[in-house]
Amino acid sequence: MSYVYQFLGWILEGIDWVVFHTLGIHNVGICIILFTFIVYLIMFPLNAKQQKSARLMTKINPEILAIQEKYKGKKDNESMMRQQAETQEIYSKYGVSPFGGCLPLIISMPIIFALYGVIREVTKYAPSLEGATGFLGLDLSKTPTQYASTTKWAYLIPVLAVVFQFLNSQILQAKNKNDKGKKNTQQDSMQQSMKMMNYFMPLMSGFFALSFSMGIGLYWIAASIFRIGQTLIINHQVDKISLDELIEKNKDKAAKKANKRKQMNEQMEMYAKQRTSSIKTAANYQNKAATDEKDVKKPSYTTNTNYEKGSIGSYAHMLDGDREKDK
Repeated sequence: MSYVYQFLGWILEGIDWVVFHTLGIHNVGICIILFTFIVYLIMFPLNAKQQKSARLMTKINPEILAIQEKYKGKKDNESMMRQQAETQEIYSKYGVSPFGGCLPLIISMPIIFALYGVIREVTKYAPSLEGATGFLGLDLSKTPTQYASTTKWAYLIPVLAVVFQFLNSQILQAKNKNDKGKKNTQQDSMQQSMKMMNYFMPLMSGFFALSFSMGIGLYWIAASIFRIGQTLIINHQVDKISLDELIEKNKDKAAKKANKRKQMNEQMEMYAKQRTSSIKTAANYQNKAATDEKDVKKPSYTTNTNYEKGSIGSYAHMLDGDREKDK
């Protein structure tokens, strides 16, 4: 983890160098805000893809609902597999994924913990920022509770972290609501989970901002503000998207995916046929070997009645029969 701290310290020092040569000051708060902006600028394509998928899911909801109605009450394995395949076809046609909203959160959490470690020991990982942890009269390396007896407004940082995080989630949720009167079982469960996250995330951000150094709270506030801006921009772009244009745009991509799935299915079928053929060949070989063992011809002995009884010929034929028996 120290390597991550060191890497993040280099980034903050690089930002501080730009700030110092532009404004002539060293300040952790400004560096954190600019760092947050850079992080979200890099993550913008990922966030945009996730938000577009969430918005488009509401637009294609009638088609998903039609598939669910088609297979309503059918619990056999074949029907369930067909329903899943047809639903996946809809997702592929529009180039959306029902899952993918967790990735930005997974990426941002390590950044938060790494940033906490750097701010806590800023002189170790970013020496140029030593003594520059002050921001708006607060020491960002300390927690709000450490200011409890002197500066009460330090608690404004965790409060703002909760408010902006909640505001961001509400803006996102308001745009992603399903149309009234239409209920999609899968999306209803997803919306219930999102609703819980919309309350859990602000509380978690407030807890972090209260328990950790105020630099973390500042990062969370800045991140929420940038996310709100991103959400408004992306939603404005998605509202202009025509589903027909989207289908046309994703037609080649969907065709490639379908062709790839077809090739995989053909390979699996070929492999299954080869396995079946090998098993049948082995079984036939064993059956043939067993049959050959049992089907051993026994020597047959015939008596030739052409010889007159008591003649020399009849005695000679009897000797030939004895020789055959001895073999």
